Amino acid sequence: MKTMGSRQKMKWLKAWLGSLRLPVAVWLAVGCMALTAAVSAAPFEGSFDWSTAEEIYPGIRHAALTFTGPRPLKVNAVEIDLTNPDFRFHTTPRDEDWGKPMPDFPSKTIRTRRQTTRKYIAQARQAPEQGGYGIPVVLAINAAPWTPWESPFNHRYADTMGLAVSDGVVVCETNGSFPSFIVNKDRSVDIRLVAPGDDLSDIQMAVSGFGIILKDGEVYGDDSYHPRTIFGLSGDKSKLYLMTVDGRQKGYSEGINTGEGALLMKFFGAEDAINMDGGGSTTLAVYDAETDSSKVLNHQEGGWERPVGNNVGIYYAEEPAMTVEATVVAEETK
Repeated sequence: MKTMGSRQKMKWLKAWLGSLRLPVAVWLAVGCMALTAAVSAAPFEGSFDWSTAEEIYPGIRHAALTFTGPRPLKVNAVEIDLTNPDFRFHTTPRDEDWGKPMPDFPSKTIRTRRQTTRKYIAQARQAPEQGGYGIPVVLAINAAPWTPWESPFNHRYADTMGLAVSDGVVVCETNGSFPSFIVNKDRSVDIRLVAPGDDLSDIQMAVSGFGIILKDGEVYGDDSYHPRTIFGLSGDKSKLYLMTVDGRQKGYSEGINTGEGALLMKFFGAEDAINMDGGGSTTLAVYDAETDSSKVLNHQEGGWERPVGNNVGIYYAEEPAMTVEATVVAEETK
């Protein structure tokens, strides 16, 4: 990731904020209702009121927002209350052929089998005797970049994802350059860089991204506009924020740079944030108990859901007695 020096960053922020002097309409989808708020300053200033968002599962709130400036943007964000002792995290485990050369790309090693976020939820919820993980995932999001990523872009497996740990088992070793979102065995969470040779014995789950874009409230970023997937943590690490921003869809949602992603994360309540794999990989999906299926909350370019190297799923150690119907789905990807 291209990072900015303090002088360059201040210049970029002033220029960006200067482009936002006109009123901006912000639409918040809550359930089946749409609330409109006029924002006279930069749309990412201040803080988002999560009490206005729909609680789609206990401790999980979802907001779907539309910004008309600095360009059309569709944003989906989720706040997860980590003080709930029943929350658990899972990520794509080793493929059954883990460690073997990829048959369609022999110079690479099999780590995981690529799958869409919705297929990941379906497999996670299946019983082990049916080839599943036996985990009642209720929400999932794409995570790490991977290789190979070469034409025709349809390789079945993934390698080189930065540190990936699933249920305490190392799926991919750290490369020393991709920072990670980490869930420890004591349920504490962190966003940090893990170096080769570091002790991994306390890590329950880890997935990696391209770079840290928000650190202790300090913004870092580049100037390329793309769809984005970003993870963030509140200052006291009691809240996890998962955000997708659609892009490459002119007039609908045109994407953000990572500096704007950091500002959005601050708007939602984060003090630290990591830029995960974006572009056509960006996917946030929720399980709908009523239909026994998963729905995508964001909308990808072309309406096509990409198979990705790994996903992160959230579930409960003990399923809640009643879940909230997921009526906040913004638009399902076909």
